[in-house]
Amino acid sequence: MAKTTQIKPVVDVARAYADRVVLQGIASVESTLRLGDLAAQLAPAGINLAGLRNLLATSPEKFAYSDRRWIPMSRTALGGPLAEQIRLSLAGFGGPVSVPVLAAELSRSRKVSQEQFEEILPAMLNADSNTFCSPAGWAGLRSWLFEAVSEKPADAIYLNGLDDHDISAAEKTLATLDFAHPAKAAKKALEHAPVSLKLVGYFAWRNLNPEGDYAPARYDSLALLDALMSVPGYLYGADGKFHPDSEAPKWLKAALKEAEKAKPAIEDDEMAPLLFGPAEVEEMANMVLASPISVSVGKYLEDKYELTPANRTYPEDLANAIAALEASDKVWFVGGDRFRRPDSEPDFIHNIPEFFNYVDYDFRDADGEPIDLELSDDGFNSALRKEMMNVLAQDVGDEEPQVKPKKMPEQLHLVLKSLHREIGTFPLCQIPAGWLDESPPIQELIFRDPKGKGLNVWLDHKTRLMYNLVDWWFEQTTESGAVFTLSRTSEPNVFDFEWQEEPDPLLYIDSERMEQLRQMAAVSGELSTYEIVSEVLSHYSKGADYLTILAEANVVRRASRRLIASILTGYHAFHQRAGSPLWHFDPKKVDQGFDKTKRKFIRK
Repeated sequence: MAKTTQIKPVVDVARAYADRVVLQGIASVESTLRLGDLAAQLAPAGINLAGLRNLLATSPEKFAYSDRRWIPMSRTALGGPLAEQIRLSLAGFGGPVSVPVLAAELSRSRKVSQEQFEEILPAMLNADSNTFCSPAGWAGLRSWLFEAVSEKPADAIYLNGLDDHDISAAEKTLATLDFAHPAKAAKKALEHAPVSLKLVGYFAWRNLNPEGDYAPARYDSLALLDALMSVPGYLYGADGKFHPDSEAPKWLKAALKEAEKAKPAIEDDEMAPLLFGPAEVEEMANMVLASPISVSVGKYLEDKYELTPANRTYPEDLANAIAALEASDKVWFVGGDRFRRPDSEPDFIHNIPEFFNYVDYDFRDADGEPIDLELSDDGFNSALRKEMMNVLAQDVGDEEPQVKPKKMPEQLHLVLKSLHREIGTFPLCQIPAGWLDESPPIQELIFRDPKGKGLNVWLDHKTRLMYNLVDWWFEQTTESGAVFTLSRTSEPNVFDFEWQEEPDPLLYIDSERMEQLRQMAAVSGELSTYEIVSEVLSHYSKGADYLTILAEANVVRRASRRLIASILTGYHAFHQRAGSPLWHFDPKKVDQGFDKTKRKFIRK
């Protein structure tokens, strides 16, 4: 058999699926003049008004904007034959749809009822060589099917856009199926999903239409399609393959995220930004005052005016609404686009919990000399100074001024330390300057997990802490070193939150080790920080990184970056090997005490 190779176009399956959902929604509503009605129709699928606007505005090949209404691009072909509009509609859906859905879509633009279309469409579809209507009532384009009768295999493969590589890859899984029983064969074929409809069709054709002048031709592409479509748990993608329907929510989420980032290709009607007078401000203020939780002005604009970030004037509309409401002094602005009743914050913010205080202990040796000494920066080597500046070494009350990055990241990878897990806080030292709004000083953020669950988080720029995270922190079994991401969204002060599978390798402490450190903590009042560091490093025969030592010492007792670094640098019992960042403890050198050459660096 001659080798055949086809260049296949790249298909964005996720985006095509989202467009199909929207097109089916448009077909089910009388008009899109009030886009909120369509958004309500699509809400069960996970598409809100803002997401809907983004999808519509970034897919000019599927949607058009005309007379203040969003319509499928196929409706712009009204001046041409009905058959052409049908073909364009089916191409827009990107997969087989039921005759009632196609009839509903056509009835919105033609002076024929849906019921009439349902009667005439099957015959029309099968009369056109480009379209089909299956016995079970699925409408689609024939180009999606494997179509062949008595062609030679090489010709059939080429004419249907397949190639020898496709055939070889599926030979083991599809060639042995008994397509004389289509329902059973379809179920078996879909066990290998994602699987191409055309590939299944090829093997069914080869099985049912054997070569030979007098061989029977029993292959029926429409019967095969019906058999595949009838198997629950699968859906047809725009890539021509059947996929598990569990992929649908992932596709939709990916498509919405991409549409949110994309620049709109279609602009709706030009409108002047909204201005908010006393009546509108009073309405917004009363809404805030009546709510036990914070209220989003963006949500108000969406509900009342159907405005979302996809609207050209939205930034001005939102800014005008926030400025007008903030100027009224009736409600409390808590950052982003959120307002609350005045003095409604929880009691636990405004202060740094005593839990994070650093206590000076005056431990002395047999000669009466202080044990825990701090060195100046000149006493540390450059590598250790760099590690001390690492944001993972810093913490509330022991941090450096943050420098605003030249390019602000959209997503942050952050690490949860055990002390913050216990009390439900998180330090701002891990977050780049400018990534969060710098005013107002106290803000309410919304964290949203992958399942859409939200958490109200308090931020206080004065204390440099986030609060109210204890519920989510205790859902995480890793006590120290759990990694999570925060990602910006199009909504002000709303961030996507997601735990990562792998903990931070330097700050991770397993449960057994945590228990050992807590036992040390129970008697920490009797231990100098030097003794704590010695005990920590005694656990690591092969040495430990500065960040690991700092993290474990802080489980035992709160200790600053400088103090831990000073003890490691100043005492003979601790050392690093050439070329290695790891610190080692040598109990044989304990009697040598403090390095005299470091005394000149002791801070007064």
